[in-house]
Order: sequence, then C-alpha cells, then structure tokens
Amino acid sequence: MLRPKLGVTRSNQVTEMLRTGVLPSVVAAFLVIAVIGCERNSGEAVVLAKEHIDAALPNAETSNAQSEPGPNAEIRPMADDEIAVDGYVMKPEVRGTSRDPRASKNQQWLVKVRMLANGRTIQVPAAQAKWEKLREYDRVKVRYRTGKYTGAVWAAEIE
Repeated sequence: MLRPKLGVTRSNQVTEMLRTGVLPSVVAAFLVIAVIGCERNSGEAVVLAKEHIDAALPNAETSNAQSEPGPNAEIRPMADDEIAVDGYVMKPEVRGTSRDPRASKNQQWLVKVRMLANGRTIQVPAAQAKWEKLREYDRVKVRYRTGKYTGAVWAAEIE
C-alpha cells in the first residue's frame, strides 16, 4: 500500500515511470526510423559552381528583417533588379553577403555538383580548404543520404 505521508502517490509513480522509461524508448524509435528511412548513396559528380556566404549579422542589426510573411503579405512579381536563388528572392548585391537571406551564424562554403550517374544536382557544404582547391568542372566523389519516401538529400559531403 502507498504511504501518503511520504509524498509518494500513484500519480507520482506513473509520472516517474513515464519519465524514465518512455523518453528513451521514443528517442530510440526516432533513431531507428531515421536510420532505416535513409539510403546511402555515393558516386562521381562534376562541380557546377562554388559559392561563399558570409555569416549573418547579429540579431540587433537585422531586427527589421521578417522571417515569416505577415497576415497582409501578398504575392507579387519579382522586380527587374531582383534575383531568385534557392527559393529566396534578393537583390544581386546582397547575394553572398551577411545580408543574404540564406546566411546563418557561421560562414558557409557551398559547392553545387551534378551527379554523373543520375544527373541529380546537389548543393554540398564543404570545408574552406577543400572549397578553395575546387574549380568548376572538377570531378569529385560525393557521399549523401536520400530519404526513401521523400527523396530529399541529407548529409552530403565531398570525399
């Protein structure tokens, strides 16, 4: 029988059991799904383009930028002085700078490659030293994971 004087009740026992037993099981299930849900691929690719993106400015300096469209957002045609890059619309002089909408807190060195086997184009992050050595039309070996259900590319890297 439970002793209410010690503060141990059935709901406390259930809560403790859920906290210690269920959370690791949920994490393990997600890891199994992640590993089973991806296929490893590798092959030869040709470098199409290289791009460097500076680190984003601290939040205090970029407070006027909107991350989500507001309730009054309207779809409009692109202006003549705007370009579309990876689904983002920006002015050409902003591309690759710290004001680029793709910029994160760290600098990025991106390599766009086309796989020779299937013609798929993949954008691969690279280390700065490797990025500097690569030239357009170089052949490289690329390893990447694709989702079995969505076909999305995960964790691509140049060997």
